[in-house]
Amino acid sequence: MSNIMRKKYKIIKSYLSEEEYSQVVHASETTGLTISKFVKNVCLGTPLPNKDTTTFRLELLKVAADMGRLGGLLKMAISNGMEKRKVQPLLEEIQQRQKELKQIASKIQ
Repeated sequence: MSNIMRKKYKIIKSYLSEEEYSQVVHASETTGLTISKFVKNVCLGTPLPNKDTTTFRLELLKVAADMGRLGGLLKMAISNGMEKRKVQPLLEEIQQRQKELKQIASKIQ
């Protein structure tokens, strides 16, 4: 570690029992943070992310993107001769569901 790093950051030590250490490790893993970042966030009162919630939010966004690709394929089918009147209601439904999924994903913290 360079002298610059030592001047910039301070280290805090804490002694934990095996059980306490295991609890800290488990809690940090559920947030997806390193132990250091987890302890720092807890001590400073910074809200902790939830790894499961973050994963769920990303999955919702992936589904919305998949729906967008499906809509693109339907539009391509129209340009290749499929009747627009048969596909248009489905395209509108896909767009509406995409919008709903994105709204839900934006509310998940």
